[in-house]
Amino acid sequence: MSHSPTYSLADVLAVARMHPFYSSTQYPPDEDAIQRAREEAASNYERPDLNSWPLLRKSDLYTVIERLINDTDPRNTYRHNVYTSVTGGGGGVSKPLFFASDAIENRRHRALFGEFLKTTGIIERGDWVLSTHHGGSLYRSLDLALEIMENAGASVLAAGHQCSPATVVRILQEFNVNVLTGDSSQIISILHHMSTIPDIKKKIKIRKVIYTSEGLSIMQRVQIYKVLAPVAIYSVLGSAEAGPYGASSPFLVDFDPSSNYNDFVIDTRMTIIEVLPLSCAGSESDEIPEPLPDGETGVIAQTVLTRLRHPVIRYITGDIGSIHALPQKAVDRVVKHDLPHYRILRLQGRDHRFSFMWDGCDFQFDKLNTILSDTQSGVLLWQVILDKMQPSQEISLEIRLLSGQSSGDTVHSQTLLGRLKACLDVNSSNEHKFKITFVNDVLGFELSGTGRKVIRFVDHSF
Repeated sequence: MSHSPTYSLADVLAVARMHPFYSSTQYPPDEDAIQRAREEAASNYERPDLNSWPLLRKSDLYTVIERLINDTDPRNTYRHNVYTSVTGGGGGVSKPLFFASDAIENRRHRALFGEFLKTTGIIERGDWVLSTHHGGSLYRSLDLALEIMENAGASVLAAGHQCSPATVVRILQEFNVNVLTGDSSQIISILHHMSTIPDIKKKIKIRKVIYTSEGLSIMQRVQIYKVLAPVAIYSVLGSAEAGPYGASSPFLVDFDPSSNYNDFVIDTRMTIIEVLPLSCAGSESDEIPEPLPDGETGVIAQTVLTRLRHPVIRYITGDIGSIHALPQKAVDRVVKHDLPHYRILRLQGRDHRFSFMWDGCDFQFDKLNTILSDTQSGVLLWQVILDKMQPSQEISLEIRLLSGQSSGDTVHSQTLLGRLKACLDVNSSNEHKFKITFVNDVLGFELSGTGRKVIRFVDHSF
């Protein structure tokens, strides 16, 4: 089998035709079957037609994955030599959303993306990086961050998500760290702690901040510059299903302070991004829509060219965005042979009809609804509110509830609180940013301006 870190679209589609993600086949193909499929694809001179493939939705994908991961039959190659990870926001109500990729393909992908970070100038040889990403409890974002940074040429320190802000600051000083990376919520928490330390700029040498997960608000960016300036703010984009696939640099993308989007550079040799009409996200129709032209906003569908054994084709990511050409500032910096392959993915965030981001995790509304629509919960109406805490600029999560239960039923309230905390992964590191509010009537909710209806999701975080 080829040792290239990327595969042709023809190869990926050839393997997908035999894979349970896209067919009625019981098990994924073994190495011999994959090799035969690739040889057959190489002899076919027709151009592969991605547009003829159906869309892959999260619910369908994880239904198949659950079957495969629980099947211990030796013929089930899905369980063989895989890199295991879970997506953020699995919570404690059900099993986390589990995803497996070929372990060797995964390592090659990380090496390739590390080279991408070096090529784009985000990581330079000599950088010392401290990561506060989540590790353990099946989550793998910490080892992902460490490996791609090392592959880019940096030396890395694995602080992890349980390292307190005070300890992080001490390590930054002791090792002369110049790059801080973590979920945006972790970054802001650390920056808030730094802001309480006199003459902090004289004590640490941070020149780069690389955040992941949620975007940063204008006030959060102001806080970073206020505490650390001069500093450059970068971002890395990735998922369990696709691995890392995009990066943002102030030297490569234009930044509009008044905008509600984030621009990322992507390499189309690693991933193909299509933008489809917004109606696709909520539709279960088998109709295959035409991709929108560059510049138009819609639902993101992703095809991954670094994964062959378990292909990801036209996967609806849950993000809203558009595709654009590189700005001139990037054209002037990117080496000529990479230019034809680089594009700008402009992300406007999650599709809030289905999910929301908080504390580095993506939470599905249907999982919350499962808890709150249960007759045992006694909840009549509910609302999710994201807001900014002062003065820390951390993002808070509030769940407002109108209950049909007696206000004095503390046992019931504590049971419901426990289920919600488990679903939303509330723990000692983020519980200060979470609260549940019981309201007395509909006026206790934020209502729509026209119909005066309860708005399911309210975002004051920007």
